[in-house]
Amino acid sequence: MELLDIEKELAGPERMEALKKYDDTLVSLQARVKEALRIGLAASDFAKVSELDEVVTVARKLLRLQVRD
Repeated sequence: MELLDIEKELAGPERMEALKKYDDTLVSLQARVKEALRIGLAASDFAKVSELDEVVTVARKLLRLQVRD
């Protein structure tokens, strides 16, 4: 799936369902990231995973902005 396809879904009549689907995926990813940070990682991995946590937060915010009226 390409970004434009996702944008179309988020702009269509079923946008709230699409938002939930993508947000659920991001929430699941963020939970795994937080668990990895909690149990501990090597210093080099910690920085990368910590950045991924921030990226997921931004992606969730962008999803909400996309469906806003």
